[in-house]
Amino acid sequence: MAPLTVLRLGITAFAALVAVGLVVTLLGDRKRGSARALLGVGLATAVGTVLHLLVADLTPPNATLAVTGWDLDATAWVVVGTTTAVIVGGLWVLFAFRYTGRSRRVTQVTAGIVAGVSLGAVAIAGVALGDPSTIAFQLLTVAYLLVGFLVTIGVFLLLWTSIGQQAVPLREPVLLSAGAIVLLAGSFVAQLFERPILLPALTSVGCGLVVVAVVRYPVFETPPAARVLGRDRVVDELADGVLIADRRGQLHDLNPAAERLFDVSRASALDEPIESLFPTPVAPGELAGDGEPLRVELADGTTLSVTADPVTDGRDRSFGYLVRCTDVTDRRQREEQLTLLSQFLVEVVRGRMAAVADETASWTAEPGDGDAAALADRIWERTTELTTLVAGTRSIERAIAEGAVTPEQRLDIRPVVRELRDSIATEPGPQIAIDVPGEPIDTTVTPTLLSSLLEPVLEDACGNAVTRVEIALDTDGPAIRITDDRPVGAECGEQERDADLPLAVTRLALEQLGGQLSAERTDDGRWAVVVGLPTADARGAAPPAPGGGDGK
Repeated sequence: MAPLTVLRLGITAFAALVAVGLVVTLLGDRKRGSARALLGVGLATAVGTVLHLLVADLTPPNATLAVTGWDLDATAWVVVGTTTAVIVGGLWVLFAFRYTGRSRRVTQVTAGIVAGVSLGAVAIAGVALGDPSTIAFQLLTVAYLLVGFLVTIGVFLLLWTSIGQQAVPLREPVLLSAGAIVLLAGSFVAQLFERPILLPALTSVGCGLVVVAVVRYPVFETPPAARVLGRDRVVDELADGVLIADRRGQLHDLNPAAERLFDVSRASALDEPIESLFPTPVAPGELAGDGEPLRVELADGTTLSVTADPVTDGRDRSFGYLVRCTDVTDRRQREEQLTLLSQFLVEVVRGRMAAVADETASWTAEPGDGDAAALADRIWERTTELTTLVAGTRSIERAIAEGAVTPEQRLDIRPVVRELRDSIATEPGPQIAIDVPGEPIDTTVTPTLLSSLLEPVLEDACGNAVTRVEIALDTDGPAIRITDDRPVGAECGEQERDADLPLAVTRLALEQLGGQLSAERTDDGRWAVVVGLPTADARGAAPPAPGGGDGK
């Protein structure tokens, strides 16, 4: 056998082997729709390659035709190659449509077109093999061109998943598209150069590219459509505003949360400078370089923490920036509340300790008989009161820092006041009566914070009452009224008595949260402290400026 004949047979056999290898590679994923379409590509290519081996003029005279007794025209390989290309191209188009997530209706219509064209090509090929005619070749050419148009659409869709949607690495759709183009072009190139051997040669290359793509990349594990839909859904459902800007700072996209934060529509914001959304200059490039969040306050009082990250490709080339805007208004309010409480506590402790130091220094300079024990008692009493004040303040701070202020909720306060009563009440102390209805109230504080706010008020009432303390609820406020029967003249202003400092802390915290604390004598001579609880409406109002120092 001539060396040229051996080469031709070897190339054709190799092409068939590669096509079979593609089929074997895809068998494990045959349950997936897109994999079945690509599996059909491998099967059609393998069958077409074998038929080409039988009918192509590989040896002069053709040994295959002599053995089989077939009487075929010399152009029979053109018919077989073109028909195979039509079927393979149509199946690949179905794969591309499924892979890129086209709708079910579009895929069904495309499948109908592909099936009609493929069956028509097979019928025309059967006629052309028996009686070659110009019209048959023309009809095959039309079918070939139609499939070529569909393949072009499929290639565009595949490349768009990487370039436009950035759902997959570019190499994956490039390999799949290149394989389809080579498989479709093999028949045309072989006819153009009148070399039948070019058809199996290009077939082996096309199948090899598809095999590499399937083996190298997760083509069927997570299709690009699912990746894009999943990514878009996550971005759309983020509570943070997400802005996509190019390198010039022009907006290219934003999610629904960003539309709500900036009170703009997506259509009106696109292609606008990103700085148009912010009241202060915001440069995404500088933010991405610094790596530190930027605090920005909008016109409506909303405080945002703004960060930026560069959007790059596999070669670290920058295409723009992803800007994330987190609403930290509540966090800022908590920080301000904690700062005020801490400043108040520091000033009080500093003032009280300075007073103790002055008194101690005065006694040391002029010691008197019997004054040492009294001085020690006063120092011990004031230190104990300051320790209690610090503990109570830290309890409130801890509750606020842990997010104890929430959107308005229905809160049953009975368990809170009962637990406080059980922890504070003593056997020889006054009786604590609770008159709280069972209906929950609307407030923004949680049980933990409510307990920290009420504890110093109830302790003050129990420490001054003679026989009875009453806890009642005013649902219109809502407000909690704590009444005791302390003697007239027992109440003092916060500046006159250290024991009232915890009430000053509670008042300050309540004012920052949108509530209030007041004290009064009732008509029957009892002392009442009213704790007005904050609500969602009250939180929207600016709190009054608190005073510093000793319980002001």
